[in-house]
Amino acid sequence: CPPARTAKKIEEINNFQQEPNENLYQAWEQFKELLMKCPQHYLTKMQKVVLFYNGLNVPIRQILDLRGAIPSKTVADAKVTIQEMAKYS
Repeated sequence: CPPARTAKKIEEINNFQQEPNENLYQAWEQFKELLMKCPQHYLTKMQKVVLFYNGLNVPIRQILDLRGAIPSKTVADAKVTIQEMAKYS
C-alpha cells in the first residue's frame, strides 16, 4: 500500500464515527473492516477499543457503560462487552 494511501486509511480509523442510522453491530463491523483494510495501523489493542468507543453515538456509549465504563476495562473485557452487546443490537 503506498504511504499516502496508508496515511488516508489510518486517518479514517482515527476519525471513525458511528453513522446515525447504524446500530452497534453495524458500527463494530465497519470499524473492524477499516482495521482490516490497513493492517499497518500500528495501534495497540487498547487504542483500537478507545477509538471505537469514542466514535460511537452517546446513547450507545451509555448502553455499553451499563456493564462498567468501557475505557476503564481491560482490553479483553471491553471487547467481550462490545461483542456481546453488538450481537443483540
